[in-house]
Amino acid sequence: MPAAAADLSALRSRLRALERGSAVTERSAVKLGDPALDAALPWGGLARGGVHQLEGLAGEASVSGFAAGLATRCAGREGRLLWLRLRRDRQEAGLPYGPGLAHYGIAPDRLILAEAESAAALLWALEEALRCGALSVALVEGVAPDLTASRRLQLAAEASGVTALLVSHGPAPARSAALTRWRVAAASSPAGVHRPRWQVELLRCRGGKPGSWMLEWENAALGFFVVPALAGRALAQAV
Repeated sequence: MPAAAADLSALRSRLRALERGSAVTERSAVKLGDPALDAALPWGGLARGGVHQLEGLAGEASVSGFAAGLATRCAGREGRLLWLRLRRDRQEAGLPYGPGLAHYGIAPDRLILAEAESAAALLWALEEALRCGALSVALVEGVAPDLTASRRLQLAAEASGVTALLVSHGPAPARSAALTRWRVAAASSPAGVHRPRWQVELLRCRGGKPGSWMLEWENAALGFFVVPALAGRALAQAV
């Protein structure tokens, strides 16, 4: 078989494997904080080197806060984080708030902020970033790639080991090569902004099952924890 044909055949096999979710249990994973939440994911945590979709309500910033927490867990205490946004979002909502990012453990010297004029430019920048092994995680707001684009992103993330968090303020496409798809909504917290809470649904997971949790961010531990009153019900849905 000619080399080009062999390469094409290997790529097709790889894409079929992505669609089936094969070998996902072999991925390295980052612990999210609560053992119950980690155990509900087939990798024992959030898979590194892959694409994860996060969708929230239009006009609600809670999904961005949840994504910031995931980015912190993926980057650890030394990894670099790239945050990509559309320029018009800065004009409408301003830049990410420094003290708020510090609350999630994101230090300014490890954060790279970048903007693009269009969704197409943002996707190009994200794919290029995912090929850069100097990053730990790339968080991008304002894009909802289709199946073909998400496949390209997934392959780039696999090749480098960089984790991609795709945040959309509204529904994301149902068909995607992303390893997981989450829906995030704000939940009331007795401690207010000091311990934010989210109602989180895992809508789709390669090799796993959907689930639903109320999660709280613990600033001291820089991790997520299942709110105890709902832990039993969430686990029942995830098993």
